[in-house]
Amino acid sequence: MSTLKTQSYGQEMCRALKAELSKLGSLPITWFTLGGTFIVNLVLAYAFAKAGLQGLTSLQSTLEIGLASVSYSQAGLMIFGILAVCSEYTGGQIRTTLTAMPRRGIQIFAALLALTVVFIPASFVISASGILLTQSLYGSAAAPIVWGDLVSAMLGVSGYLTLTALISAATGIVLRRMLPAVAVMLGYYFIAGPLIRDHADFAKYLSDTAGVVMWFPPSDRALTPVQGGILLGAWTLVAVIIAATVYRKRDM
Repeated sequence: MSTLKTQSYGQEMCRALKAELSKLGSLPITWFTLGGTFIVNLVLAYAFAKAGLQGLTSLQSTLEIGLASVSYSQAGLMIFGILAVCSEYTGGQIRTTLTAMPRRGIQIFAALLALTVVFIPASFVISASGILLTQSLYGSAAAPIVWGDLVSAMLGVSGYLTLTALISAATGIVLRRMLPAVAVMLGYYFIAGPLIRDHADFAKYLSDTAGVVMWFPPSDRALTPVQGGILLGAWTLVAVIIAATVYRKRDM
């Protein structure tokens, strides 16, 4: 009996995941937001590369310069995560979704898993584009990038962007409205976070600072990339659990 129940849950999860992936693929905001983020990242990477060529930045290696734009273009993935979940509440779409998938626990985890499937390749492509552009602009003046450093940085930045975007999606699930969720996430990551980082020792354990060391370790090595990844993963898990709990207990 338990085996049949497990199969039932597994089959329902697979159907829910396919439905969520199909939904993401059909949303215009998916392509507009991801495409816009890619373009913005290239523009920022170009600006950082030009500044590096003119000696106007403290960054040394082309790898660091190529990934510097991620600190700003990450906003695009955050906004996409929020838009994807908040779009359910536009025009009462959430009622249709819950009618088709009444088990809220399965539906919400399928939605977040579908977003993860999109975030991982999108994060890799966006971050890699900055490195490739920087390398092409530097040409023969660029120092060779060590393969091990490149792999480590790409894994770190892709993981950071994916987990941060999932936190944004979880925030959108809790708040249900796009503008408040965007204000909370961007306000923290671009205003409150940097201020706290400069004035509090505990800031290294917060999601933004802990996550950054995954791909851009500070000179003082306050945390290792692995420690930063574990901490950011823990923050993401907490955010997802809170979002799922609120979602299941809410009337609609």
